[in-house]
Amino acid sequence: MKFRSSPWWLAVGTAAALTALALALGGHTLGAARTEASPPPITATAQVAGVDSVQVLYVGFTPPVGVAKELVAAIDRAQKEVLVQAYGFTHNAIAQAVIRAHQRGLRVAVLLDEKSDHTNRYVIDLFRGASVDMRLDGKHAIAHNKVILIDSDIVVTGSFNFTNSAETRNAENLLILRGAKLATAYRDNWQQHWQHSKPGF
Repeated sequence: MKFRSSPWWLAVGTAAALTALALALGGHTLGAARTEASPPPITATAQVAGVDSVQVLYVGFTPPVGVAKELVAAIDRAQKEVLVQAYGFTHNAIAQAVIRAHQRGLRVAVLLDEKSDHTNRYVIDLFRGASVDMRLDGKHAIAHNKVILIDSDIVVTGSFNFTNSAETRNAENLLILRGAKLATAYRDNWQQHWQHSKPGF
């Protein structure tokens, strides 16, 4: 497979389109701590320069809590592949969803920041015990991405670290997006980091 860096206009176009979508959604918190009276999740699409139309499956914010539940559900719906790229990863329920995907026979690979391995020790030990493929990225000052790629068309991204603090203490955001070309761009970048990272076992 030939790897390439994403062009600058892809990043700018994606950011602009997602900003427009956020404004169009009117600041709704979708899914987080919903009640029976709450509106159902809103989906929207946007055309991004160089990328196919991108569908917003979920927009969530903390506080309140509830974002991790949506993320777990997304991982549990995966059918072929789950690729993780994380700086902080301490949330047990999210880790268990990743392990379940591995146990279902999906291709699962986890890429973590090498310098935060001490704070991620609990989850690292879980993944090692379950024989989940894992590498540590130490090439950068901080490997600060928070991305999960599901199958060939879903991108999970945002400020939300996969941690208990992100769920219960911090102000964070999470987007779950569907778009095959967008997912390919993210996957190519994920592969570049995977290649220069060292095994986590």
